Amino acid sequence: MAKKRGAISPLGNTVGAQQAQQGATQSNLDFISRQLSSELDKAGVAIHEFLSDKFGLSALGSSVIWELASGQKATFQEVTLSYEQVKNETVVTFDVNGRDQSLLTKTSLQDLDSIQFQQFYPAVGREVDGKIDVLDGSRRRARFLLEEGKLDRFKMLVTKDDISISDAKALAKQLQSAKEHNLREIGMQCLALKKANNALTQADIAQQLGLSQAGVSKAVKAANVDSKLVALFPVTNALSHPDYSLLDKVIKTCSDKASLTSFLKTIEKNLVNIQAEYSVEDQKDALLSAIKSELKIVEAKQESDKAEVTPLAEFDTKGVFARKRVKGRNFSYEFGRLPKKVQDELDKVIKNILGKN
Repeated sequence: MAKKRGAISPLGNTVGAQQAQQGATQSNLDFISRQLSSELDKAGVAIHEFLSDKFGLSALGSSVIWELASGQKATFQEVTLSYEQVKNETVVTFDVNGRDQSLLTKTSLQDLDSIQFQQFYPAVGREVDGKIDVLDGSRRRARFLLEEGKLDRFKMLVTKDDISISDAKALAKQLQSAKEHNLREIGMQCLALKKANNALTQADIAQQLGLSQAGVSKAVKAANVDSKLVALFPVTNALSHPDYSLLDKVIKTCSDKASLTSFLKTIEKNLVNIQAEYSVEDQKDALLSAIKSELKIVEAKQESDKAEVTPLAEFDTKGVFARKRVKGRNFSYEFGRLPKKVQDELDKVIKNILGKN
């Protein structure tokens, strides 16, 4: 008698064996799920607590598969994290995410205040060395953390698949759903690229970031402004290229640490009144006005303190000079490329004059 088609043998290699095994496995999973729910109810343990304890995630949801820039595919699982997990188990890598976390304040994140009631979009991350590296949603993460545990869950799509740095950067850029990166953050990205490969030209960096070379120059200027000066502004996203040009002028004028610290202290005193008198939207312009006024005072003082230089003789040979420099109560004589014989004679004359006094 011929064997019946699809008959199952103990070897599991007959026609229909794979489908039968999958069906049996699914039945087992259904049974285990029901049994787990029942046992958790008896134990009085919430399922999200059990998942957090056993798998490190407080809840699991649906998954999505995305194709990356390289053509590789990655599976992202929807998870819900507690405040402690977000605080201790998530990180933001600037070179990948591109968002300057140091400037994310409650004021600059006020457009995300709705997260207190509803998180509309999950953040996206990849698991690296036991941590979740946030590719998109670092502003939402920062706003969530500012609540310091008052909110009990944060939604993310997380992949455990091995994603290259280039794929992670490309995905972060594609997913960007909140505010565009500001001029300073773009400049920091430019500097990071240059640091990683010093051979890159400005044109190369512009091409990689999809900018013009002029755009790279403006962004780098913004990135080079001292962070303490930028931090004076409640919403740094509102700063434009002309604003950064003014701040760059401050940095060049207050070229040493002491003068910059003094400048900042003066502006911080003005800032107290500005914050009391102006709305957040108007504080930027009021602060810029205060900076312009103080910059004029500093420049005028430097002009008055500038040394007075007087030529002592005229020479035909290039690079040869003799001059006197006076600044306040101090003065000095400067000579360049004079013959050794002349130098010796000057030494004698100076010693002779000083010896008489």
